[in-house]
Amino acid sequence: MSFKSIVPLTLALCFSGQALAFGSHDTWTSGFAQGTAEYTILGKGQSQLYLACDSSGSQAATIIFTDANGYQVSMNSGQTLTMKIDNDEEADISESDSHVGENNLMWAWNKLRTGKRVLVSGSGAKQVVFTLKGAAALIPAFGDKGCVAKFDVP
Repeated sequence: MSFKSIVPLTLALCFSGQALAFGSHDTWTSGFAQGTAEYTILGKGQSQLYLACDSSGSQAATIIFTDANGYQVSMNSGQTLTMKIDNDEEADISESDSHVGENNLMWAWNKLRTGKRVLVSGSGAKQVVFTLKGAAALIPAFGDKGCVAKFDVP
């Protein structure tokens, strides 16, 4: 393998872990790439809450939580993922491929649009509080713009 072929591979590997690093600490931000709408907020340290929807609705919505130390927990991966929005009960959004999981995800997703803050925790991750400032203006209602549960994907 020549040096010229190693450089692009090395750069790709270096930046692949940085893919979720966009965002702001003060308000929610959004982006769109390759048919996927992305919504994110940064917290303390390396913490981040990241939501994504395939615009066609052919793939389930994604939620990835990264704690302050950089440990990631994601929905539909066999890990526990929970959200407590304002003073409401904690919602288990670990999976969305059952009817109960779909209902929990829909409830939490829509509460993200109306709440003030969210406490997120998951398997092996330290809990983090994120602001919901600006979320209502960016995050679509659940079921809109391809934001669907795994239960609803054929």
